[in-house]
Amino acid sequence: MKAVFLHASLYPGGASSTIPDTPPPIHGKTDFNSIFSDIRNHKVTPLQSGPTIVTRDIPPAPQFFTLAFPAPLDEANNAIGYMGFESLATYDVNACAEHCNVRAFTVSSDGLSSGACAYFNIWTAVVNGTPTANICSMYDTATDSSTATNNGQAGDIQIINSLGYNRTSLIQDGSFQDFTCVDTQTVSCPFEFSNFWERFFEFNYDFVLIGSEPGSAHSGTSSANFFFAPPSPDSPSFGSTLTYVPILIETVPGQSYIISLFVSNSILFPVPQPPTGTLVSVFWNNVDVLDAAQATFMPTEGVTYFNFQVTVIARGHDTLFLQNGFEFPHAAYVDDVSVFPRWF
Repeated sequence: MKAVFLHASLYPGGASSTIPDTPPPIHGKTDFNSIFSDIRNHKVTPLQSGPTIVTRDIPPAPQFFTLAFPAPLDEANNAIGYMGFESLATYDVNACAEHCNVRAFTVSSDGLSSGACAYFNIWTAVVNGTPTANICSMYDTATDSSTATNNGQAGDIQIINSLGYNRTSLIQDGSFQDFTCVDTQTVSCPFEFSNFWERFFEFNYDFVLIGSEPGSAHSGTSSANFFFAPPSPDSPSFGSTLTYVPILIETVPGQSYIISLFVSNSILFPVPQPPTGTLVSVFWNNVDVLDAAQATFMPTEGVTYFNFQVTVIARGHDTLFLQNGFEFPHAAYVDDVSVFPRWF
C-alpha cells in the first residue's frame, strides 16, 4: 500500500477557497490581529441585515457537522489549527460550513499539510456598538467552547453570537484523552486499555501515551507513541497493533468515508538515510488501506505532524485498527484519528 501525503493541489470537491495573502502557520492559533485589521479597514463583506444587535437562537447543525457549543457565546475560539477566515453577508451557519467543506489545505513552505477543515467558528463583530461583520474562521483540528476565550479588542470591537461546529467523526477519543496512567515513566505511561482503544504487543513500552511532554500531542495533552527499535528488548520484531474497540455500526453500506489521522516524523535518532519506510499502517475491515511513511523532509528537532487521509467504502459494522511499521527503527506519534462521512 503506497503512502498518501496531502498536498495543496488536493482540494475537497475539486473546489478552491479564498487563500490569504500570507497563509497562517501550520497548527497556529487564530490570527485575531489580521481579522480585526480587516474589519477596521472595511476589507470584509458588508452585512445585508440592518445594524441591530440580536441574541440568536442556535441554528441546526449543517450536514456533516455537530454543534460544539452549549449556547451562543460572546467569545470566539482562540484555537490551534487555524486555517484562515471568510466574512459573510449574513449570519449563515450553512454558508460557513460550505466554506469549511471546500477550504484549501494550509501548506507550509517545507511542504507540511494541515489536512481538511474539521471545525468552524461563526461569530459577529460589533464595532463601536454596530454589528459590522459576520466572521467564519476555520480549523484543521476539532475543538469546543473551552477555547472560546477572545471577546474582541478593547476600545471598539466586541464579539457576539459565537458558535462552533465540529466535522462529525465516527471515532470517539481519536485524540487519546480517555486513559489512565497507571505506571508513570517520567512523562509517559504504558498504554492501558481504554473505553475506545486496545493495544496488542509483547513488551510493556511499545505503545505509550504521552501525558505532559511538550509538543508530543497534535491536540489535547495525549497521543499514541508507535515505537519499534529491534533488537532492543523494548520492542517486538513484528508490527504491533492498536485497535478501535467499538464496531462502527453507524456506517452506511456502500457509502464513502474519509479516514484522517496525524502522524509525526520519527523522533528516534539516528534516522536511516534515506528516511523511507512505513511508520504506521491503517487497516479498514482488515485490509491495509494506507501506509503513513517517514517524510523525506526531516525536522532537525521536535515533533512535526503530517496529515494522512484515505477514502474507504463502508460495508456496515466496519472495523479499524492501526499497525506499527517494522521496516526501520522509529518512534512516531499518532493523534486525532477520525472517520468522516465523505463530504465532497
